[in-house]
Amino acid sequence: MRVLVTGASGYIGQPVCTELRARGDWVRGFDRTLQVGAVCDEFVLGDLADPYRVAEAVRGVDAIVHLGAVPDEAPFEQLVGPNVSGVFHLFDAARHNNVRRVLLASSVQCASGAPGERRADTRAPVNHYAVTKLFAEDLGEFYARKFGLEVTAARIGWMVRNPEEARRIVELNLTGWYISRADVSRFVHTVIHATFSGYRVVYVVGAGSEGHFDMEPAERLFGFRPAHRFPEGLPFDAE
Repeated sequence: MRVLVTGASGYIGQPVCTELRARGDWVRGFDRTLQVGAVCDEFVLGDLADPYRVAEAVRGVDAIVHLGAVPDEAPFEQLVGPNVSGVFHLFDAARHNNVRRVLLASSVQCASGAPGERRADTRAPVNHYAVTKLFAEDLGEFYARKFGLEVTAARIGWMVRNPEEARRIVELNLTGWYISRADVSRFVHTVIHATFSGYRVVYVVGAGSEGHFDMEPAERLFGFRPAHRFPEGLPFDAE
């Protein structure tokens, strides 16, 4: 399968591209910069805020893994380009290029402010970043319903990037938000090749997170069960 991965140079994008290629998919990366770890068959440099570059990247692929975004809270002016305009450019390019399947990276921050609420469709954003992710989810639902796209919004947990973040997730008592690079990458490949239609929201978090998030839809719809719980799967030694 020919797959476009936006945000291919990012912390999630790099292992996802590696996993897809290792499993036999052809991968086109898209990002503003090209990092050494972003191993793709082809790479398009561009900004999600530029509809022409996005359209060029989408052309000729079978599926899209949309990871590109400002990845956490920031001034709203910085979020608008990639997280709002960018996701519109992506879905519209997919529609016009007959790309039906889109895996959309959302975030557990869309609902982490709702203690006791474990439904996949719970909406309780904790910051402006999460609000932009809910906008992306709504846009995905619209394109699925209106234009027949096959859209999965994955509310991805905390992929710990370095020892400092490893300490932070423990200090905040949020190890139940953890997800390993390997588990995310495996989930992406599974969804890209699954049989489904329409729109759905699922949580993608690590083993042992059942008390925080509703992990049943990901297993029921895609047969996905995470293999790792914190600190398993970290690419470095954690204290």
